[in-house]
Amino acid sequence: MNKHLIKAAILSISILTVMAGAAVSPALADIQAAFPNSSETTIKLILTLPSLFIIPFTFISSYLTKKIAKKTIVLIGISFYVVGGAGGGLAASIEWLLVCRAVLGIGVGFLMPISTSLVSDFFDGRERTAVMGQVSASNNLGGIILFLSSGMLAAISWRVTFSVYLVALLVALIVVWFLPKRSPETIPIGTSLAPLPKKVYLLGGGLFFLILAFYSIPANMALFIHEEGIGSSQMAGIIIAIATATGLVAGIVLNKVNQLLNAYVIPSQLFLMAAGFLLVGFSNHLVFLAAGVACMGFGFGIIMPIVFDRVTREVPRIQVVQAMALVTSLLFLGQFASPIVLDGIGMMANQSSIRFIYQFVGTAMLIVSLAYLFIAYRVKDHSHLKEERS
Repeated sequence: MNKHLIKAAILSISILTVMAGAAVSPALADIQAAFPNSSETTIKLILTLPSLFIIPFTFISSYLTKKIAKKTIVLIGISFYVVGGAGGGLAASIEWLLVCRAVLGIGVGFLMPISTSLVSDFFDGRERTAVMGQVSASNNLGGIILFLSSGMLAAISWRVTFSVYLVALLVALIVVWFLPKRSPETIPIGTSLAPLPKKVYLLGGGLFFLILAFYSIPANMALFIHEEGIGSSQMAGIIIAIATATGLVAGIVLNKVNQLLNAYVIPSQLFLMAAGFLLVGFSNHLVFLAAGVACMGFGFGIIMPIVFDRVTREVPRIQVVQAMALVTSLLFLGQFASPIVLDGIGMMANQSSIRFIYQFVGTAMLIVSLAYLFIAYRVKDHSHLKEERS
C-alpha cells in the first residue's frame, strides 16, 4: 500500500491520544458549577482519571500485539474511546461521569503504544525521525481540534462538549481503509528478549516529570482564568489550543531544530518552557498568557518526539511496543499525578492559588534547564578533547 496512505492512518490515530483526557478542559468551570458538591480536586479527576486507566491498558495492548493484529487492537481502542468519551455528556452524576472517563482511558491505553510503534514498523532512519515529529504534530493537531471545538461547544452546554470525542468515528474509517492488517508479532523459537535498557527507563522518567509540569496547562488554565477574572470558558479553550498549535509547528520543524541545536536541543527547549511558565505565572493579561503557553507548547512539541524517537532506537524492533508501553505509561502517570503533586506542593507552601503553581513550575524548570545545559556543554567539550587527542 502507498506509504502516504499508511502515514495518514498512523497520524489520524495520533490525533486521538495524548490530549484526549484534557479535551473537555475548557468546560471544567461549567462542570464544577453543575456539580457544586464536588471538590476542585474531584473535578480535576475528570481530566486525570483517564490517565490512571491508560497505564495498565498500554501493557495489555503491548501483550495483545503478540496475539492479534495491531489494526484490530486500534479498532477495539477506538470503540472504548467513543463510548467513554461521548458517554460523559450523558452522565447524571459525577460518579458516572468519572466511570465514563475511565472507559475513555481504556480506549487511549489500547491506542497509544500502537500509534508510535507503527512508525518503526513502516519507516526507518531520518524518515522515522521526521514521521515521529509528524506524529507529535498530529497529537497537537488533535488538541487544537478538541480544545477549540470543546471551547465553542461549552458555550452551549458542558454536556455537548463531550461530543468532540465522536471525531474518533472518522479515524476508524481511515484506519479501516488505509492501515494494512499485518500478522501479530512473533518471537522466533529459541530467542529470548533482553530486559529493556536502563536508558529507556531514564527517558520514560524524564517524560514523566515533563508531562507532570506541562499538564498543568489544561488541568488548571480554565480554572486559572476564572479565578483571576480575565476570561471565559471559550477563551480558556483558545489559550490551551495555542499551546497545542505551537506544538504542532514544533513537530513539523523537528528535524531542522534538532539538526540546528544538536546536543543543546533538550536544554534549550526546557529553558523555553520555563520562560513560558514564568510568563504565565507573573502576568495578568490574556496576551501574555497566550505568549507563555505558546513557549510551553513549542518546547514540549520538540522534546516529546525526540524522546520517543530515542526509545525506538534503544531496542530491537520486536521490543518497540513493549518499550513504548513503558514510556507512555509513565507519560500518562505524569498526567494523573500532575494536579495531585502540584496542588500538594501548593498546600505545603501554604499557597492555594494556581498562579503560585505556574511560578513554582517555571522556577523548577529553569533550574533543570540550566543544569542540563551545563551537562550538555561538558559532554560536548569532553568529546572535542577526545577527538583532538586521537
